[in-house]
Amino acid sequence: MPASTPRGRPNVLLITVDTLRPDHLGCYGYSRPTSPYIDTLARRGVLFRVAITAAGRTVQSFPSILTGVYPMAHGLRYEGQNYEILAGRLTLTRALKDSDYECFAVTQGLNVGLHRDFDIYDPDIYLDPQGNKVYLPAKNDSDASRKAIQWLRGRKRKDAPFFLWVRYNAPHWPYDPPAPYAETFDPGYRGPHTFNEEAGPGVERGDIIFGRTRLPEREVRHAVAHYDGEVAVADRAAGELFRALESMGLLAGTIVVVTADHGESLGEHDYFFEHGAYLYEQTVRVPLIISYPPSLPPGAVVESQARTVDIMPTVLEVAGLPTPGGLQGASLVPRIRGQETGPAPLAYSESGRNFYRENPRQYVEGVAGKWRMMRSDHYKLIMIPTKSGGPLWEFYDLQTDPGEATNALGSHAEEEAALRKTLLDLVAGDPGRNDREEPPLPPDLEENLRSLGYVGGVKK
Repeated sequence: MPASTPRGRPNVLLITVDTLRPDHLGCYGYSRPTSPYIDTLARRGVLFRVAITAAGRTVQSFPSILTGVYPMAHGLRYEGQNYEILAGRLTLTRALKDSDYECFAVTQGLNVGLHRDFDIYDPDIYLDPQGNKVYLPAKNDSDASRKAIQWLRGRKRKDAPFFLWVRYNAPHWPYDPPAPYAETFDPGYRGPHTFNEEAGPGVERGDIIFGRTRLPEREVRHAVAHYDGEVAVADRAAGELFRALESMGLLAGTIVVVTADHGESLGEHDYFFEHGAYLYEQTVRVPLIISYPPSLPPGAVVESQARTVDIMPTVLEVAGLPTPGGLQGASLVPRIRGQETGPAPLAYSESGRNFYRENPRQYVEGVAGKWRMMRSDHYKLIMIPTKSGGPLWEFYDLQTDPGEATNALGSHAEEEAALRKTLLDLVAGDPGRNDREEPPLPPDLEENLRSLGYVGGVKK
């Protein structure tokens, strides 16, 4: 492998874009020009056509990206939990730091216990003397790039490789892009923006999310245009960072990974402008692009599914570092190089905390009530716990029904049975599988989550 620094290791840049659907990027076939900079990166890297997140909410998903294991293994299952649970878990950051990487993160308010091992972790966060203020959201993606660039230029150990994680947050609700992006994809709209309101007269946000209050189709289309505007905002910020890396002569020697914590439902399955409750494709599929031309074929496309738990072992292999044991993910390098051509490993995902009393399909609280799914390249099985009578099951043939419109339970008995056995075996090893309670949200955390739209109509 070509040496990218005097110490012979490539740099690593992890870009995560919160709430980003892959099918709203040009490189995944979207018709709107939302992502010229990410598209350019995809042309010089490897694009995974299908990538599945380990969980539909941020707090569970990011630890899976950085640990290579599912939430049941790393232990973070819902907001308000003691994030110290990650203290003893090996992370990608730790593995790189042990190989003399400098590690810096700009995460715009994310504090879920992943700060350990970073030399500098900038979450735009403010703690009271008791450390209670754990999550203050921010949506300033250009500022995140500015901080990252400032750190890159000011590094004292320029002979050492670096690991830089930048989290962009623009596509997260509310969809309120600045000019000119507010009108880029739907110019001239002068109607209401109810989709961006936490609550209105007699209406909770949960009523809108779960389709109990129907917005006019014209407004829904405008909401999607605003979401696309936010995607363009994040893409512009990523472009600023890419250009800076190139001007400093660093881009060619850097492994660049672009992905997301989860997707977003924009009305599919009567689920509007949210994520984390259901496990349909719109929320569990994320983009995944890995670029490192010295080692990976530029412009390659991998059709078989990948998983976000595969990111850690893949980065370590590309960097020429050993992969630790105990990971549930696997390196994607053999698949990229055509050395593995069979069916991809099965992908697991689970739902997040149920914030809304308006959710008509959450029957059990706590970890015991989580929706869970197992997905192959071709089929998908969803398990929905109920209070009595066993779980509800949904089964989809993703080749003939990619929109998951028809529950095909019983139509492919052999494939369904195989997915069910694998899923039930995994759930049987979940230490929280019988937990029907979630800790109450601390008042400060509830206030901060409210600003992200999570607790209008929250179940107390």
